[in-house]
Amino acid sequence: MRNKAFLLSPFFLSISLGAICWFFVFLIFPIVPVYTISYEAFLYILLSYLSLILGYIVVPRSSESQKIKTTETSIIMLIFLVIIVVISFIIRYYDLFVLRGVSFYNTFSDNRILIANKPKGLIYVIASVVRYMFFIPLILFFYSKFKSKILLLFCVILFLLPFLEGMIRGTRNSFFYPSILMILTLLYFKKVKFKKTHIGMITSIGIVLFIIATSILKNREIDKEEDYKYLTSNAIYNKFLKPKESVIIKIHEIENNTVKGFLISGLQTGQYYNHGVFEFDNLIKEYNKDETYKFQYGKYNFLNYVKFLEIYNITNTDLESIQRSNPRVYTFITFFGGLYIDFGWFGLVIMFLFGVFQKILFNKVKKNKPHYLPLFIFFIFINFFMLTFNFFRNAGVSILTINIVFIICVSTYNRFSPIAKE
Repeated sequence: MRNKAFLLSPFFLSISLGAICWFFVFLIFPIVPVYTISYEAFLYILLSYLSLILGYIVVPRSSESQKIKTTETSIIMLIFLVIIVVISFIIRYYDLFVLRGVSFYNTFSDNRILIANKPKGLIYVIASVVRYMFFIPLILFFYSKFKSKILLLFCVILFLLPFLEGMIRGTRNSFFYPSILMILTLLYFKKVKFKKTHIGMITSIGIVLFIIATSILKNREIDKEEDYKYLTSNAIYNKFLKPKESVIIKIHEIENNTVKGFLISGLQTGQYYNHGVFEFDNLIKEYNKDETYKFQYGKYNFLNYVKFLEIYNITNTDLESIQRSNPRVYTFITFFGGLYIDFGWFGLVIMFLFGVFQKILFNKVKKNKPHYLPLFIFFIFINFFMLTFNFFRNAGVSILTINIVFIICVSTYNRFSPIAKE
């Protein structure tokens, strides 16, 4: 029974299904590796997964506590949290559109340059981090079993707020991670079951996201060559994972640009999802043959913290050298690539501790401490996409930070508040 419980746990399912999904995409899309993945890269990934699982299982599972009933105070706190998130997005978009001059009339590249500029004040930095609490209210809503449909609607609307930044930056991630976090939340609370209606709903979301990705890809690259030849011949993914030549020839024989655009976007979706493993393989090879690459000891994954210290002249760090620690700079290198850049083979120890930490979070949730649950679900999200994305960088750092702050604030309130002790 204990083994069955582990195999059906959110932790193990996120790891196993994530790996299965990666192989499924690799098999069905017409893409082929340029080089065979090295034994060292394969071993690093395998041992990292085993270290993560070992760290999780060495921590004993705690017994479940009886859930606390919903109170008027908890409803007020949830409403307050929704308001805080909305205000943070208002401040964020005021900073972008008014202070930095971001516009829908600008090109994606111009908007990215403007967004990369130094924020005007600390309040805008704080708002930029706080907005990543957008998925927390829905988790607390389901956990507390609130009945208000209006409050549920507001919790769901929060997931749409990051989309606006994706539209002005021309990035698919701003649509991707809110959608997946919502799906994971629904799955965790068993709001989605494998019925025709729910499968249709998830499929519809996937189609909408695919259309958005196609539109972004077309608008971002249209100035390079309208017939899409640039995307198939010079795409950054092609160096280590390229489309099958026969498929490319057939696609370019199509005269309808709309159909051609959808097919190329679909093709690049497969490359987008799978290429990180082969980039990671290249990363290890580069580190083995070039001694100028140095391990970053956390500075690569947590670059946002380094940037923050730089903005306020607290430290003086060469940010470009940290970015260049990835040989190909802007390509995905999987979760394991960032781990390797920071710690090399000592990353296996970090993976073990990461597993330990996830089990501790899970035990806290079972002990009726729901404020630990959003961070646990975020880690499930990371587990699932380890072979594709590294969500401990960029937005992931902000999500991690605000969740830890949220845990500290709620834990402090529960400890000292007379209302919470009742």
